[in-house]
Amino acid sequence: MIDYRTFRNADPPELRRLWHVCELGRGAATGFDADVFESVVFCQPYFDRAGVILAVDSDRVVGYLHAGFGPNEAQTSLDQHRGIICMVMVDPSYRQRGIGTRLVQLGEEYLLAAGATSVQAGPAAPNDPFYFGIYGGSQPAGFLASDAAADPFFQKLGYVPISQRLVFQRQLQDRSSPGGLRLMGVRRSTELAIPKDPTPRSWWWSTRPGRLDSLEMALVAKSGGTTLASVTVVGLDFYVARWQQRGIGLMDLWVGEQFRRKGYGQALLVEVCRRVREEMISLAEAHTDAQDSAAIKVLKSAGFTQIDTGTVYHKPLPTRLVIRSPGESGSPDATTETFLP
Repeated sequence: MIDYRTFRNADPPELRRLWHVCELGRGAATGFDADVFESVVFCQPYFDRAGVILAVDSDRVVGYLHAGFGPNEAQTSLDQHRGIICMVMVDPSYRQRGIGTRLVQLGEEYLLAAGATSVQAGPAAPNDPFYFGIYGGSQPAGFLASDAAADPFFQKLGYVPISQRLVFQRQLQDRSSPGGLRLMGVRRSTELAIPKDPTPRSWWWSTRPGRLDSLEMALVAKSGGTTLASVTVVGLDFYVARWQQRGIGLMDLWVGEQFRRKGYGQALLVEVCRRVREEMISLAEAHTDAQDSAAIKVLKSAGFTQIDTGTVYHKPLPTRLVIRSPGESGSPDATTETFLP
């Protein structure tokens, strides 16, 4: 008999085992210890154990779901109207028994009881409170196509794709770089620098990429020192075992409005890749919205190739819902009920 309960302090080793046995694809880190969950999940100031719901067979965790919330517009605190299913998985030997479906139902009930007016499946910026650095690659990007079980599962439950993120990578062992007269001219007039006054970061940023090694790098004019473009470089150390190489993620690519379509974005990415290669980094990854044609063009011009796609899903909310809390232990058939209008 499968019981459903909320998180306990002794659960991380079992969650680690389940994570690895589920084989979530190239976008999920592997080979890490249970304490990694502490650094990217449980230590978050907004972590709520009631949002982690486990399916248990005797003492064995055979499935779990993690639900959370996105930030307010100022990114200074949570907005509990924005419910997110951040992760769901079931041990392969326990699939096709309705466990995943029940976990999602309980996750939805938790979110709605806490005040959510929308439910999103798949963490993606800015609604990505957990798993930064161990799922998605350079940053969470919804549920990945390389995580093959995710899409049919969520669509079967009535979730509709609402956006996609494209995952690009560049192998840095190949020392050849994009060329062209424009790029040559830009490189002669600019240089790579670490800003003395880096971009101010929000509380929300600090809780996610801020927990990883990160560095802002900028392309500046040699004459006058004007910042033309910038990008944040994030270490992806938890992926070494999965990818068998050291990689970095590139986030928050910015080009000054008056400097766009002049090759500065391309030059910045090329120079950053050249610089990190000197630090024995052999892979760079960056994501962009599937609708952002300008960012896609810049990444391709800098030698990046698309290797995966992440999808974010949404499900319309019911107007009335019965909440059956799984409680600390016990099956979902023996629980209290609360009615939401």
